[in-house]
Amino acid sequence: MKTTHVIAITLSSFLLLSCTGEKENSSAEEPASSPLSGIFLNEKPGEAITVTEVRVTAKPGDSVVVEGKIAGVMNPFTEGYASVVLANEDLKTCDLIPGDECPTPWDACCVAPEQLKEQRITIQVPGEDGLPVAEGLKGVNGLEEMDLLVVTGVVNESSTDENLVLDLTGIYRK
Repeated sequence: MKTTHVIAITLSSFLLLSCTGEKENSSAEEPASSPLSGIFLNEKPGEAITVTEVRVTAKPGDSVVVEGKIAGVMNPFTEGYASVVLANEDLKTCDLIPGDECPTPWDACCVAPEQLKEQRITIQVPGEDGLPVAEGLKGVNGLEEMDLLVVTGVVNESSTDENLVLDLTGIYRK
């Protein structure tokens, strides 16, 4: 008889706990929306200017549309942050040199450093605090080195003549 009561009480407790209407905490819940999910564009934005042009003409606070390729340094993606280097599409990367079999053609190691500086900018997806989102861009929507992009954004207030930073509002992959 005692065993029957213990079983009945245990089953009643189980049923009461399972009928509270609350969702069970599970790892199968939908992940929170990434700040990067809405940054990619399905259509090419308006007329774009080159990286070199934006470096010469744009000032902090300007809205711009820029085209280029992910290149210009050995590691164009910033690990763990939504930031990447965008270079002129016509930057002479190693893949454009006949017979060059460089394993990292995006680094443009054959270009003089002073010329290279004039042909690249930093693009980033800012978070609410204005800093790059703490989530890497590499691999998001298939992004990788040498991809051709058209991006929209606003020139960051901290930009200088030597280091132009574009806060992205859109990324279109050509």
